[in-house]
Order: sequence, then C-alpha cells, then structure tokens
Amino acid sequence: MTHDIKIENGNAWELIAQLPDKSVDAIITDPMYDATMNMDELRRVCKGHIIMFCAPLKPFFPPDDLQYWLKTPSTKNYSKSCGHFVEWITFEFHGDAFNNGLHWSNYTGFHDDKILEKADHPYQKPVSLLERLIAIYTRPGDIILEPFFGSGSTLKAARNLRRGAIGYELDPVYFSHLRDGWL
Repeated sequence: MTHDIKIENGNAWELIAQLPDKSVDAIITDPMYDATMNMDELRRVCKGHIIMFCAPLKPFFPPDDLQYWLKTPSTKNYSKSCGHFVEWITFEFHGDAFNNGLHWSNYTGFHDDKILEKADHPYQKPVSLLERLIAIYTRPGDIILEPFFGSGSTLKAARNLRRGAIGYELDPVYFSHLRDGWL
C-alpha cells in the first residue's frame, strides 16, 4: 500500500491525459465553479467514486447523490445577487467503496465543518470535511486524484488517512506554498 502524495504544477487536463485508464481509485475535487469539466476524461482515469464540490444548482454532472456543506457566512459585498452559504457536494458512484463503521452523525449528508486555521486559499475547504468524505468513500491504500488542489486540503486529508494522492495545481504560488509547507 502506498501513502505517497505526488504533486505537479501544471494544467490538470494535460496531466490527466498522461494517466493510464482506471489508474486512480477516487477523484475528490473542488474546481472553480465556472470551469469546464471533461467528465469523460475523469471517468477514464477513475475506477471509483467521483466527488465534486459545486455551486448550488450548477453541478458538473447529474449526481447520483447530493450532500451539503454549510460554509461560514461572510460579510462580502453582494452587488448582483445574494450569497450562498451552502455548497453542494455531488457524487457519481462507481464501485462499492462505502465504509459504514463511523458514528452515525457522519452519514447525514449535511456538513458544517469549519476551517480552524487562517485560510491559505480563498476557496479552502476544511481538512476535517475532506477526511470524512475520504473515510466514507475510499479504502486505506487507495489513490485519490485532486486535479485542482488549491490549498491542498484534500491531499492533507488523504495523507492523514493513509491514502495515496495525486494533486495538480496550475497556480505556481499555491503549488509552491503546498510543496514548501509540508511535503
């Protein structure tokens, strides 16, 4: 079993194209909400579940399941629309990875985890939330792909739970911050 975390700085789609078919066990990602997702390419490399954060009412694919993350309300100035304090977490299920050995409260589909430390990235997700998703929907030793790692929360959670991970980040500042901060 490998617990290696491998990261690369570059265009995720170019890097994903180099991965063999069915080479990762799960994809857990938080792309920019206006991004274009090549779901066929993600399905090609993934033999397990695809879990993706998205804006409410704007999923990247028709989900098999839907969960919610209650974000901390902010004081941003909303000039064209109201703010959304709930993000969707969409699931496309492949395979049978589901670990039901946690406390029942982990399976409600509603998450209200908070970021305890100062956020390194404007769209950072709590590591505890990613740990819960990884603990439920992957197995120890699995390899998780995070094609848009940003702050690295998914990669940190994977490492904490003894999963391998592959992470891609286009922004050299965020890439260097993660690389220099803990790898």
